Amino acid sequence: MKAKYQQYYLRGLLLVFLLYHAPTIFLGPGAFFNAFDSLDSFVVWYRLATQAAYAWAPPYAIIEPFMGGVPKFTLVSTYNVYYWLNLLLPTFYAFQVYNIFISGVALIGMWLLCRQHLGASEPASAFLALSFAFTPFLPTWGLSIAGQPLLLFVILNIRKGPPAIWNWLVLAAFPFTSNFQSAGVFILFAFAVLIGRDIVQKRPARRLLLAFAILLAVYLATKVDLIQNLLGGEGFSSHRMEMRRFPASLGICLKIFARYFLLGNVDVALSLHTFVILPFVCLAYAMHIFRKRELPHGLTATLTIIVLICFYIAMLNLGPVVEFRNNSDVLRMFSLERFHIFLQLLWHIAAAQAVLLIVPRYQNRMLLVVAAMQLAVCFAYQPTYYERFVKRFIAIVPYHYIFTYEDYYAERMFDHIKAAIGKPQDTYRMASIGIPPAVSQYNGIRTIDGYSSNYPISYKRQFRNIIAGELEKNSNNKGFFDYWGSQCIIVYDQGLPYFETHVTRGMAPPGRAITLSPDALRKLRCDYILSAENIRNPEKSGLRKLAIFSSAIWHVSLYEVTNNQ
Repeated sequence: MKAKYQQYYLRGLLLVFLLYHAPTIFLGPGAFFNAFDSLDSFVVWYRLATQAAYAWAPPYAIIEPFMGGVPKFTLVSTYNVYYWLNLLLPTFYAFQVYNIFISGVALIGMWLLCRQHLGASEPASAFLALSFAFTPFLPTWGLSIAGQPLLLFVILNIRKGPPAIWNWLVLAAFPFTSNFQSAGVFILFAFAVLIGRDIVQKRPARRLLLAFAILLAVYLATKVDLIQNLLGGEGFSSHRMEMRRFPASLGICLKIFARYFLLGNVDVALSLHTFVILPFVCLAYAMHIFRKRELPHGLTATLTIIVLICFYIAMLNLGPVVEFRNNSDVLRMFSLERFHIFLQLLWHIAAAQAVLLIVPRYQNRMLLVVAAMQLAVCFAYQPTYYERFVKRFIAIVPYHYIFTYEDYYAERMFDHIKAAIGKPQDTYRMASIGIPPAVSQYNGIRTIDGYSSNYPISYKRQFRNIIAGELEKNSNNKGFFDYWGSQCIIVYDQGLPYFETHVTRGMAPPGRAITLSPDALRKLRCDYILSAENIRNPEKSGLRKLAIFSSAIWHVSLYEVTNNQ
């Protein structure tokens, strides 16, 4: 009877999972996706790097179409599952499969962790597995966050021992789907803390030390070129050398603490715990204390870790800390805040612990209500369901930019643009205004601009000459480019307190005064400007308007960089 129940139960779990991903599966390029750190960069990096000319090239090979030419290792890791998918599949299908793969691993990992190590029932494990799997993970992070439950599951298996061989295989495979510099360093630190705790408590730690060594060794092997460059070896001086941090008042630091505690990191992966899981955990915690007159040790420890992470991130913004970081090349370049990658997992562990605190006779009913509410939130934040259904009833901002894949890259419009230019694509270069350069790059056009987290500082300084006049008009834009600069793009004054990188149809005014340096454009061999803005007096920037093009979301003008000195 139990086996039959389990069979239907798992089918239901799979059905809900497929329903969530149905738009991606059935609509294909017509489905909506988050463009931030995804369509505007990640997808194009791997599309370019897996072209025939570069697919089997060494890490220091120069990828010419991107920003005038950058080393391959600055864009992609060849020891990465997504890289291999792009070698096997067309770009969209690789992206589609990878997104579902990330969510699927999150589902399986959280299910196994809850069932084997958190003592959760099957219904609770299913709910938490679905909730975690439906976190809007950014694909650029791979399994760095989504794979944490599975990684923790195998680490705890190894710790408990004796582990099956597949535990070691999963451990060794994890770096091939994870980002070392953004997440791996922090995962290894947390792993080291666990080992240290066991050593202090005089528990056997030999297997964990071996597991740590394997994880570290594979991470280093897959990122040897990046590490060599960051340590000042062969390569170049990174634009990250000019990054600067800015101090915040104590009041702002407290707001940062509240933001991370209530929302997680909105730039990486919303944990979606705010509306349901957080109140449920707090309610269960308070009720247990009221009934038992004691603190629940497990949940108290988890909430303490969450609070400490949020407090630590907030304190990194205090003046003395910022000054110390700015005086160190390594600390200035490195994002020490990224312990936030654990918040999604920790809140779901807290929820699993909170379920166990509920009085047994009310547990299933409470779980049913909480699960229904949390999954409703998850489906509301699914990009296609949000755009097609939820948006008409309630306006939320689940991500930075949401577009369909086919609308974003506007391949038909770019066919017309390339036809209007009428030259072989390897004979000219383009820059973009108000439209991410990734759109042009996806369509096979070489660009002088781009979005990269690591590129030569010398190129950034050359590019800055193009927009030097515009940067002086807006101090926020100047800080955006000078003290961050990972988006090496034409930044211009929009009259806003921030810089809007996606100027879609209807957003631009009838005309805007944008002044660029024609000499600097020519020095970087820029031949054309594709602009979502109608530039007033383009001749002042050495430009000549050629044509106007439109698609579902873009309305752009094509300008030619003239040779008039």
